[in-house]
Amino acid sequence: MMTSRLTFNATLTCCLLMNSTIAMANDTQVTVDALAEQWIDKIKQPIQQSVQLGQEAADWQQQKMHALSEQQQSLGELYWTEYQLEKKQKNLQSLQLEIEQLQQDIDTINQLKQQLEPQLEVWYAMLEQQVFSDLPFDFDERKRRLAFLRSAMDKSDLPLAERFRRLLEVISIEVAYGYGQQVNQDVIVIDEKPMQVNLLRLGRLAWFYMTPDEQQFGWFDRNTRQWNSIPINEQGDLGLAMAITMNKQIANIVNVPLGVKR
Repeated sequence: MMTSRLTFNATLTCCLLMNSTIAMANDTQVTVDALAEQWIDKIKQPIQQSVQLGQEAADWQQQKMHALSEQQQSLGELYWTEYQLEKKQKNLQSLQLEIEQLQQDIDTINQLKQQLEPQLEVWYAMLEQQVFSDLPFDFDERKRRLAFLRSAMDKSDLPLAERFRRLLEVISIEVAYGYGQQVNQDVIVIDEKPMQVNLLRLGRLAWFYMTPDEQQFGWFDRNTRQWNSIPINEQGDLGLAMAITMNKQIANIVNVPLGVKR
């Protein structure tokens, strides 16, 4: 009986020890788990901080690159604006020089205009005197040309340049009369009698006539404004000169009385 009680006590004691051990083991496991969670939290925290710092660093780097890109773009726009401004300043300086040159040209033109307008009248008077003192060939046509020019010169609304152009045109025509020769038929007064003759004009040097029968020759005297006959011994090759001018003879050297005197 005693033995059985001892055995029961021993068994009970063992059970209590086992329960105590299990309880201690359970407490220890709880402590380990708590410590593990604490260490996990401690480990997670720097990792999260590191990830956050990395993300912040990446965001900052991106912002930096974006800001740098905007800065470079702004700098490029600034350089382009400065270039355009410098270019416009050069263009402005060039335009100012052109304006100054144009102003000088305008001043010169105004001075020339003030001098040219009265000078045109002087040239017209000289031209008119030349026509009326010249050999009177094509006289009616030349007078009409002068009258037309005079009308243009008197038009105040006609630009000065146009008046100058028309005056030069008439002068050019008059100058052209001094070259070459011309033969035509006309009625002139010889010894107070009208007579149809052939007229030979040698530029402005001399003007001769020849009767249709080729027997009489004469010349126009600028001083007396009359036709005078030429003696036979002074006629030279006037007949041949007229034939050559009318293409009836081949060109040749002829002797004409340019120094005929009455």
